[in-house]
Amino acid sequence: MGETGTMTPRLLACLLFLIGTAPAYAEARKDGATISATFENDIFGGTDQNYTNGVRLDYVSGKNDLRAPGRWLRARVTPFIGKADWYGSFALGQNMYTPSDISLSNPPADDRPYAGFLYASFGLAADRGSELDLVAVDIGVVGDASLAKETQTLVHELIGAQEPNGWDNQIGNFPGFRILYEKKYRFQRVLGDGFLDLAADFAPHFNVALGNIDTSIGAGFTIRVGGDLADDYGPPRVRPAVAGPGFLSRKSGFGWAVFAGAEGRAVGRNAFLEGTLFHGGPSVEPERLIGDFQAGLSLRYDGIELTYTHVLRTKEFQGQEEFSVFGSVNLRTKF
Repeated sequence: MGETGTMTPRLLACLLFLIGTAPAYAEARKDGATISATFENDIFGGTDQNYTNGVRLDYVSGKNDLRAPGRWLRARVTPFIGKADWYGSFALGQNMYTPSDISLSNPPADDRPYAGFLYASFGLAADRGSELDLVAVDIGVVGDASLAKETQTLVHELIGAQEPNGWDNQIGNFPGFRILYEKKYRFQRVLGDGFLDLAADFAPHFNVALGNIDTSIGAGFTIRVGGDLADDYGPPRVRPAVAGPGFLSRKSGFGWAVFAGAEGRAVGRNAFLEGTLFHGGPSVEPERLIGDFQAGLSLRYDGIELTYTHVLRTKEFQGQEEFSVFGSVNLRTKF
């Protein structure tokens, strides 16, 4: 069957999925949940290489509105966490990685390999106002089954961009998983009352990831300054990244923030560079120390917030010629 023929059932499946999740969206309106969409792409940095695209759809429950698995886990970790407000989360995402020249059918062996990751994420967050604990599990597939080839080819056809010709050389199929723990703190200070209602906060964090797609440890911080500053930890991002748990505080009127942050990571394994554990295939040697530097702007009105983040990521593999630059757009709404 041709490319168009194979796309039709997949598009129908996506449509059926959206129809099926409509009741969850209706419930989100009722219980104070947050729904958000994140789009990351290196087009914002003027390139088409390395980490080239990421999309993520998040649902974060209302405060203390957990389903049975979340309540079960909360009961077992509460003695270690103490009194907190709890949020459950579910997300669907797709990551895409390409070499520096996507016009080549056979990319150089020392360039970044093609790779895709299609996944679901399940998380639980405990917020104590100025301290947050987050546990998340990502489960998905790497390789042809991630549909990264079909997605990039379709998008490039629609926008008239260079067709990616090397996806037949992508890292092969295997199930991928990652368990993530993250700890965040937030220290806030009011800078001035009145028309601008200025405030600032400083949020250091550290995280640990274990899995066959990502084993790493990281630490960093984010600084925000704004008017009517949101009482949360920022929007979600595509991992690995300086990210928030995704829930949006309920505030009326207009609010804004400018922010900057950085994170350093020590990498034990990166499957999107090193490939499969046992079957060989395309791979490059990763850099073991990685840095992310970011800055951005958030605009909020009532229960809707739009955030843009510009990211510079240091070289991820040996032989990489330049840093990666990409942008992240997140739209989230509180019901």
